[in-house]
Amino acid sequence: MAKPSKISGFPEWLPEQKIAEEKVIATIKGIYESFGFSPIETPAVELLTTLGSKGVIDKEIFAVKRLKAEEGDEAELGLHFDLTVPLARYVAQHAHALVFPFKRYQLQKVWRGDRPQKGRFREFYQFDIDIISRNDLPLSCDAEVVSVIGLVMEALQFGPYTIRINNRKLLGGIYAELGLSESARKAAIIAVDKILKIGADGVARELQKIEGISQTAIDTILKSTTIQCPIDQLAEKVAALNTSSAQISEGVQELITICSLLPASVRERLVIDVSLARGLDYYTGLIVETVLDNHPDFGTVVSGGRYENLASEFTDQKLPGVGVSIGLSRLMELAFTENLVPTARKSPTEVLVTVYDEGDRPHLNIVAQELRSLGVPTEVFFKCPKLGKQIEYAESKGIRYVAFVDSTTRAVQIKDIVSKEQVAVSSLVEWVRTVRQG
Repeated sequence: MAKPSKISGFPEWLPEQKIAEEKVIATIKGIYESFGFSPIETPAVELLTTLGSKGVIDKEIFAVKRLKAEEGDEAELGLHFDLTVPLARYVAQHAHALVFPFKRYQLQKVWRGDRPQKGRFREFYQFDIDIISRNDLPLSCDAEVVSVIGLVMEALQFGPYTIRINNRKLLGGIYAELGLSESARKAAIIAVDKILKIGADGVARELQKIEGISQTAIDTILKSTTIQCPIDQLAEKVAALNTSSAQISEGVQELITICSLLPASVRERLVIDVSLARGLDYYTGLIVETVLDNHPDFGTVVSGGRYENLASEFTDQKLPGVGVSIGLSRLMELAFTENLVPTARKSPTEVLVTVYDEGDRPHLNIVAQELRSLGVPTEVFFKCPKLGKQIEYAESKGIRYVAFVDSTTRAVQIKDIVSKEQVAVSSLVEWVRTVRQG
């Protein structure tokens, strides 16, 4: 007999964990839809040429190939590593049928060839929102996306959080004024993006590998990564770097505008962090990450930003966009590990109908169906052992109510396992109304 073994990097939740995750999903989905975002789904695979076109590391992409492919056949498809690149292809392909600005949310699994470790999986759910427009995208859309994430974090109640934001124009402008070429600027962004993992000394070593970079430029870049401040201090701190250009000013002004459009509750959680870089090539303006203050070592739980030309691979139309992604599986692993969500219920069932005698089962099924029609998930116990065994089953699954139906009179009594109160029920409709109101 083969022994089952867990596959590293592929999370697998127990029923009580999956129920908790579904509640989190419902909360996030409700907020997304309240802002007018619509759901879409894209295939699990994209062309490898599509996936590799935006700065992702090839080794992170899982290629898809038939096990018994013809000799010499090369893989053409790969599992998508995020939902943003597939979105760009989707929008370009269906632009004629979409209404712009196109506001979408998407909950799907993605796959990455990362080394599995705490909080990092090879297969995991992402829960994204994006706004894509034709030709131009006002900064109000950037602010809306940040606002949505703030409201989501507040609603989840996983503890205090910080939203870190920056602007690629600010970074690119600083690096350009330091004399870095376009390729060197990209390399510097990738290096700075690692600062939380390798620290300032590690970033310095990475920067020293860039061809043509001066020590003065390295020192200024490292100094810029120490800027973490409220929005009203940003202009002064950037000026202290002794670099100035129209691009830098534009990046600063965009951040000021975005912050002015945020709800007060979200602004209170906001920090401008010039060390924030986001390594992928497609970001062009706002970049954003969110962390839970009580769990700083866990890393980012929400990230994203603005992109001007992501769909340019697929269309001549200009389709700028802005969006963020919640690393749902990462977030849920933290929630389970740190007991941030209740996981007592192993079933969605609210009422267990007990069985005295198998001859009663047809009528018990009718009672159960009436409860279901009233919106109450209900089980009829699958056998008829002693009532104590049936009540133990309800307790073990977190089912709060147990119903007893008299075999002769058909009278119904329902016991609340939590309060231990048992009541006679003459009308299931009235009982449900009372419980829901309570």
